[in-house]
Amino acid sequence: MTWLQHVNVVVPVGGTDDAVTFYTQVLSLVRQPKPAGSDPAGAWLKLEGKQQLHISEREGERHPDSHFAIVVDNYDSLLQHLADAGADWTEQSSVFGGRRGFTRDPAGNRIEILEAAGELA
Repeated sequence: MTWLQHVNVVVPVGGTDDAVTFYTQVLSLVRQPKPAGSDPAGAWLKLEGKQQLHISEREGERHPDSHFAIVVDNYDSLLQHLADAGADWTEQSSVFGGRRGFTRDPAGNRIEILEAAGELA
């Protein structure tokens, strides 16, 4: 079996709280404790099952097209949450039989949102 355990996004030093707010309030991820011995900066959030999103604080630039993708059951509701949060949204052509687009977290990390439809249902 092969599965994705976690994705890591980088935020500027001191940017963890804004990122956690975005991921928990807008994307409905759940913050979880980091294990002993891990870097105290940043945060870990739970996606589905044992999958996680790790937030790390680092100096330096990030590539603007670097991204990760999540599939959501509540696509229209999520679009409303993004609008309510003032987050950017760029609709893209449909793939896999469902809608999709891109947003960015407060640190500028690019996130692809895919609708749980067609092949992804």
